[in-house]
Amino acid sequence: MPQAKGGTSQFTVRSNEINYRGEATMPAVVSYFQEAAWDNTKTLGISMYDLLERGLTWVLQRMRIEMFRYPKHDEKVTVETWASGREKVFLHRDFRLYSEAQELLGQATSVWLVMDVEARKMVAVPDFIMAHEIAPDHPPLPFAKGKLPALETPAYEEQMPVRWHDIDLNRHVTNTRYIAWVLEALPVAFHEEKQLQELDIIYRAESLLGDTVLSSGGKASAENTFLHKLTSQQTGKELVQAQTKWGASD
Repeated sequence: MPQAKGGTSQFTVRSNEINYRGEATMPAVVSYFQEAAWDNTKTLGISMYDLLERGLTWVLQRMRIEMFRYPKHDEKVTVETWASGREKVFLHRDFRLYSEAQELLGQATSVWLVMDVEARKMVAVPDFIMAHEIAPDHPPLPFAKGKLPALETPAYEEQMPVRWHDIDLNRHVTNTRYIAWVLEALPVAFHEEKQLQELDIIYRAESLLGDTVLSSGGKASAENTFLHKLTSQQTGKELVQAQTKWGASD
């Protein structure tokens, strides 16, 4: 049985990936994680393109991210990623983000499913993926499990129309766009005063071209913590549930 060895990918923080502080945004960081996952699965023969040839695709179900420092414009970073576990139809993958000096900038754990492209339904993990053993030389981060508190009374809301450039290879809204929309509901003054330290996001349903998404947010019971949800205004479905934790801006 082949081992699902981990991999590393290098990135340089580009000018279109930074905020007004000159730091990479959370969507940019998650895009590095996803690109590194793609690189690693390609070497294993189980990339999205490999799955698409069989009428299947990868779908991100959950990601929990901790950031210790955001890299700055033109900074070179390395993402280390590895398959970290399996539970029935859930496949776990972990990430660590390092600076050139090997400073740990952030880390994340994620949960993936396999979807039938035509039926748009989740399927059992096929044998050609199950044939790969979990990387034995990388201790897993704690799995992202359990429910998040529900957002009962939103304090902030924004409408987001789904446009052509929001759509990815799976012909639905890309994961990083959902993250941006979750954060967009909070006021500008809040973003200027605070910095996002942790994000736990659960992807519940897909949103397609022509939809309008309502982003809602409000304070949680824990200090410096907010609850979020994205809802399709066409179908009424909850698309995303998330929780964020914030610290003071440097």
